[in-house]
Amino acid sequence: MSKIRVRTFYQADPVGTIPGGVDTFIRGLIKFAPDDFEFSVVGMSTDPVARPVGRWTECRLGDKTFPFFAAISEMNPGGRATIPWTLQLTVAIYRYFALVSQDFDVFEFHRPEPMIPFRHDSRAKNAFFHQSMMILYNESTDFKWRKFPGVYFWIEDQLLPRLDSGYCVSEEGLQELRRRFAAMADKFKFQPTWVDTDVFAPEYDAAARQAKREALRKQCGFAAEAKVVVTVGRIDSQKNPLLLLDSFALLAAQFPELALAYIGDGVLKSEVENRVRELGLSGRVHFFGLLPAAEIAQILQAVDVFALSSAYEGMPMALLEGLGAGLPAVTTDVGEVRKVVNPDSGEIVIEHTPEAFSRALASVLRSDRPISAQACVAAIADYVPAKVLRPVYDNYRLLGEKSRALV
Repeated sequence: MSKIRVRTFYQADPVGTIPGGVDTFIRGLIKFAPDDFEFSVVGMSTDPVARPVGRWTECRLGDKTFPFFAAISEMNPGGRATIPWTLQLTVAIYRYFALVSQDFDVFEFHRPEPMIPFRHDSRAKNAFFHQSMMILYNESTDFKWRKFPGVYFWIEDQLLPRLDSGYCVSEEGLQELRRRFAAMADKFKFQPTWVDTDVFAPEYDAAARQAKREALRKQCGFAAEAKVVVTVGRIDSQKNPLLLLDSFALLAAQFPELALAYIGDGVLKSEVENRVRELGLSGRVHFFGLLPAAEIAQILQAVDVFALSSAYEGMPMALLEGLGAGLPAVTTDVGEVRKVVNPDSGEIVIEHTPEAFSRALASVLRSDRPISAQACVAAIADYVPAKVLRPVYDNYRLLGEKSRALV
């Protein structure tokens, strides 16, 4: 039997280093796909020499090879685009329509805009929704659609009824979709995210862990015995990096060897760096920038606490990765974090204030309240690819059969 051919349209570079959980999500769908699938991606190149714009390039993830078409390029994916990348991609799809619209069975979307060129295509369509789009009414959001929310929701009104299925990683977002599109409510389902435990796992060997801890502190210029808090993700309004920094500043006197590390990049990085200097914390805060997953995993094995200070979320994959690496988590009460963070794996902060967040950090850092790596790993036991992705692949098989029946 021929393979089910799924084509993803999103401003991702699956083999590049782009901050954000959606790119991790797409990589996982490809990496863990059963052998009866063939994925391809139309997206954004972060290396136009290796993956030139306007051409198909063969790429590899794990033991999977897949074709990737660079419709647009961006050398600084952590920055702010004048024209949103999703709109750039949509325009580019029209430009390269003949090259990207053939030889596949199922459409996969992670934003509605790239659906526009294919709105009259009868092949099966699936979409993933990574948060509730009610955030467009939140002043802290970085989405440029926040200036025109009515237009955005009108676009969804035109396009989403053409979907054959949809998955949302936020329960709140799922209920909103079912409310707005009541006639097709049964087509929308909740989709947990997951952690790649082949990459994100604790370092249980005491000597190896100690060596990694010493090397990290030397690299960052931290005190040899420093307790290190780490956060991973875009440095933007959604992740609320200044809340974490101000919380850390409140603890700086109480924990004189406490240090903080940001992994990622984003539009607020310069503002956060300036704030670090204003607070006189330059020697205790380190910015790693963008890193591939394997390097992030090595850092997580060498630090003490994972922090998520987001203003809003779906089900953040970085949080699952931190827990998967054996780190206790301190997180704001956003999205689906309650599914994995409990008193055995960390603390949830109700109030989005530096005082509340710093109290939670201090509680987890106390030596009289140890949280084991085993407990953190146990918290994400149900959020592994083999469990959470099986229904998605089963659905894609049905959609593939539907598309082939049209031929």
